[in-house]
This record gives sequence, structure tokens and C-alpha cells, in this order.
Amino acid sequence: MPEEDVITNAIDFLSKISQEEEVNIKFTKKDGTIRLMRCTLKFDKIPKNKRPKNVDVSKILKLIKDNMILHVFDLEKHDWRSVPFNRVEWLRTPTATYKIKAKKGV
Repeated sequence: MPEEDVITNAIDFLSKISQEEEVNIKFTKKDGTIRLMRCTLKFDKIPKNKRPKNVDVSKILKLIKDNMILHVFDLEKHDWRSVPFNRVEWLRTPTATYKIKAKKGV
């Protein structure tokens, strides 16, 4: 049985995703529907034509800080998706499940 931990900020959430080949997340979309997503940030799992041309860390951090939005690559839809960190319920890796309890700020 996987262990369960708590993630309280978007940077730790992003870090956990980037450490794994793929993860599963559960969140509530803006329209109130529940979304389960299998996603990644590993470039070798993302088609070459979908990889970002450049990565601007300051823009990524600003988007997280201002809007609590993270971008991940959806492995089923084969495209980038925005994830509202403050509406994520959990993140599941191959070895652990993390409950998300968002605090204000990054």
C-alpha cells in the first residue's frame, strides 16, 4: 500500500511531478466537474512537436504565484493542460499518494 503525504504548495507539487515519468492527479475543473488526469513533465514522454521551444522559469513562477495555475502534459489528450493547484485533491506517483492542501502563495 503506498504511503500518504501532504503537499501544501505548488512548487512542491510541480517538483513531485517533474521527478516521475508520469503521475495521476485528481482535481475539480472550473465548471465543477471532477477530472482525473495522467500527466508528465518529462520531455522524453512528450512528442517533439509539443515540447516547449524555451522554458521561462520566471513566467512559470509568476503564473503559479498569481493564479495558482500549473501546466502539465496530458498523456491521454496528448496536449498541454492547465491545472488549478488550489483545486487539486491528490497526486499519485508509482510509490506514493499525496493529498493536496493548498496554502496561500507559492
